Parts: sequence; C-alpha cells; structure tokens
Amino acid sequence: MNLMKKSEEQYKSIFYNLPDIYYETDKDGMISTISPSIKKYTKYTPEECINKNITLLFKGNKYQDMFLKNLLSKGYVSNYEMQLTDKNGKIHYTLVSANIKKDTIGNITTISGLIKDICDLKAKTEELYQFATYDELTGVYNRRVGMEFLKQELKKMRRVNTSLSICYIDINDLKIVNDNFGHDAGDNLILAIVQDIKSAMRESDILSRIGGDEFLLIFPGCKLDEVKSIWRRVQKSIKERNNMPGNAYNISASYGFAETDSENILLIDELIQIADKRMYTHKRRAKIEKLNHKPIKF
Repeated sequence: MNLMKKSEEQYKSIFYNLPDIYYETDKDGMISTISPSIKKYTKYTPEECINKNITLLFKGNKYQDMFLKNLLSKGYVSNYEMQLTDKNGKIHYTLVSANIKKDTIGNITTISGLIKDICDLKAKTEELYQFATYDELTGVYNRRVGMEFLKQELKKMRRVNTSLSICYIDINDLKIVNDNFGHDAGDNLILAIVQDIKSAMRESDILSRIGGDEFLLIFPGCKLDEVKSIWRRVQKSIKERNNMPGNAYNISASYGFAETDSENILLIDELIQIADKRMYTHKRRAKIEKLNHKPIKF
C-alpha cells in the first residue's frame, strides 16, 4: 500500500469513527460533508443532511446570529455552546467549533468544524449546582446560599432605605420523632413544616435550611408586624395538620423574630443572635406550657 493510499484509509477510519460530529458547509451554510456520528445524536443520516442548510440542526437557536457574527469577524469560533435539535425535536447541549477557509482572493469557500455533545457534562454541572445550592431533602436553599442572600438583602436594605426581618425556626421534638418512629417519619415532619412555611411566605421571601432542624426565613422589605401576620398563617396550617385524624405525633416549631432597618442597622451575626435568642425563649416557654398543660401568652 503506497503512502497516499495509506493516508486515505487512515482519514476514512478517523472520519467514520469520530465521536464528535464533523461537518463542512459552503459560505451559505449548505452541508457538503458530515460524519456518520450525526445519526447517533440526531437520528438524521448523513444523506438526510447533505445539501441541507446546517440550521436544520439548530432550529430556533437564539445564539445562531451571535455565533455567525463571531465567525465572520474572527474567521473561527471555538467551543461555542449551542442547542442542537434532533429529528424528534429533542434538545442536545453541544459545543460548536467552526473555521472559515478562503480562496486566494479572499472569498469564503468552506466552513468546517466539530459539534461536540455535552449533555452528560451539562447534567453533571446541574447536579453539582443543585448540590451546592439546595438542601437535598427539602429543596429549599442550603445554609451557605441562605447566608449569602441575607448578606445581599442587608446591603440592598441600606441602599434603598427600607427594612428587613428574619425568623429563626427550630422544629420541635425532631429527635424524639426520629427515635420513636424512624428517620422517615422525621423527614416527613421536616417536609410538613417546610410545606406550611412555603405556602404562607411571600414570593420575595427566602427560606433556607441552616441545620438539621433549623431554618432561616428572610423577609426583605418587611417589618415585624407583617412578619408576625405571615407566621400566624404558618401556625394555622400546622394546627390544621395536627387536627387531622391518625397523627402519631404532634407537629410544632419554635421561632424567634428580629428586625433591622436603614436607621437601626444590625450586622448579620447580631440579627441572627437576636432571633436565635428569642427562638430559644419561645422553646423554653413552650416546654413549660407542655409540662403544666396550660397555655402561656407570649
């Protein structure tokens, strides 16, 4: 086998076994060459793509114009994220590269490049984002993100001269429920209270889980009177839940409020310390009430 024949065979082997999609188009985007790997990702055969415009693979993609603008201005584009549409309309996340070839007088003759599927990478990235942002059990923000939101809302409060309130929440008797009824019951207790809080809070409010049985509820632009009104709705939902037949245990939560505004600015630690202290005061009084079987007014 001569050298030219050997090189041709090697090229064919690479072309037919490419994991990514190789393509060539004319200056108007009409496909002249495309690798067999196109079928793996789009269900289109190479024959169905030849002499079709490459926009067939990127239907309605809002980034097409920007991609083309970058390509024409620089002569190439590397790893540009685009959404590829398969034969059934399913979206695949891809990285697209392209390179312009010109003739001796500067006219575009060919545009060639690679399309790399990154769906698995996208899924992993999203999984990592979810893990880094949300509490796995409840779906609310985790401690790190909740504290960052509080930090940003305090900055915003100072800037626009408004107020901010928080509620520090501790679920009562979670350990007792876990020990006596199992951790699934404990998880259900947490989820029940989170559901009641989410149904009462405003769209602008922020709920985060900062510990096993502890939550922080942030109320931007909200004074204590309004916060207490929101919390009464939470208590009403919990009471209705407890009145349902067949409950194996009582659902309750201790809570403490704190407020700051642009005229009485508190630091994050100061604000949480006040709410935390008030929450423990409420918890102690609730225990006394439970022992004496007598309601205590707060």
